[in-house]
Amino acid sequence: MTLVEKLRNKARATADGLFCSSSPDVRPVGDIDSGGWYINVSEPLRVIYCAGVGLDMSFEVALAKMAAEPVLVFDPSPTGIATVEKSDITNIKFFPIGLAAHSGSIEFSLPKDAAEGSYSVVQEGVETIRFDCYDLGTIMSTNDDSYIDLLKMDIEGFEFDIVHQILDQRIPIRQLCVEFHSWLRPGQTYKTIVRLHRAGYRLIHKKRGDYTFLLDRSRYAELQRSYTQQPA
Repeated sequence: MTLVEKLRNKARATADGLFCSSSPDVRPVGDIDSGGWYINVSEPLRVIYCAGVGLDMSFEVALAKMAAEPVLVFDPSPTGIATVEKSDITNIKFFPIGLAAHSGSIEFSLPKDAAEGSYSVVQEGVETIRFDCYDLGTIMSTNDDSYIDLLKMDIEGFEFDIVHQILDQRIPIRQLCVEFHSWLRPGQTYKTIVRLHRAGYRLIHKKRGDYTFLLDRSRYAELQRSYTQQPA
């Protein structure tokens, strides 16, 4: 690593630290250097959805050991399916489908780096493939869930439309872990974060593109009371 790279990484870490909560309730779960996240652990987590497995599901495996109910995991890609097949999925229910803003056969770009294996929103000049996907409301209704305690999304550019849909439909989600892929949807990250903040979500941890948001407890309770499930 060059000196410039070291200085850049140090600057990023310092900037990220400004957004990190000092609360003892915010703790690392899973392998933080790979697929782990910092989350608030002050309250029991019952309904947990994780979209996007990729090459590491240490976060999902760790959550499954903490949770009273099975962790629901979604990933339609060959990369994610292969990771699930070699992982401990005790207390995990895996669905080989994608999470998207609408249900149907959705077009994805193939990975630019085969070893990294990320299937993303369509990118110009990149070969595509289609996977079956469902919107969040439909998935919740199918599983008879009217709220989500924690939703994780690492879904390569699809996250922006889904966050806006969550806010538009007033879906009750207490904690949101999302990786924003800014280079895939330029200009969208800031707009999305501002809208989350206005909706009552507070940023409790950030590491590069990984953001953890916590919804105000009273707002979460209000949404739970008012949310109407979509028909399955």
